Amino acid sequence: MKKIFPLIGLILLCSCKEKVKNPYFTSDEIYNKVIEGTDIVHKEISKKASLFYVLNRYDTLIVLSVKYENVIKPTFMIKKEGTFYTDCCKIIVTQPYHPKFILIQSPSKLKQNDIEKYPLAYNGNDYQKGVMYKIKDINHLELIAKGDLRKYFYSIKEYELPAPPPPPDYKLKK
Repeated sequence: MKKIFPLIGLILLCSCKEKVKNPYFTSDEIYNKVIEGTDIVHKEISKKASLFYVLNRYDTLIVLSVKYENVIKPTFMIKKEGTFYTDCCKIIVTQPYHPKFILIQSPSKLKQNDIEKYPLAYNGNDYQKGVMYKIKDINHLELIAKGDLRKYFYSIKEYELPAPPPPPDYKLKK
């Protein structure tokens, strides 16, 4: 009887292990902010939004809502790590750009090759909208912007490539 109680106690401790709901990011706070960002978009910006991108640039986390995959400028130019799904939406995690903090725990747990190459029908009316967080550390994020984010995605002349020279004229042989 004395040996059964410690065994039962050990089994109870093992069974009470916290269920991991966040296999994608390095902290639950980052996962919660991504989900909170989708909720903010659903309540305040677009109720029909079902596709989101998660971008990480330096110490900024951006949850970007779009209508179609790979259409607006920051979404078709960046490498995608993979996707995961929630009850309401598809979330595409992109490759971080010079991150100060490692946010992605294991890209292998994200679904791979689940991203469309071209949209079925695009009318050109989509723009950058969503929420932006300042990352103080992986357990403390602060909301800094929400709604229209176009002013943060402007072109910088130093990074734009000049147009290639026109091809030389070739004479056609008859």
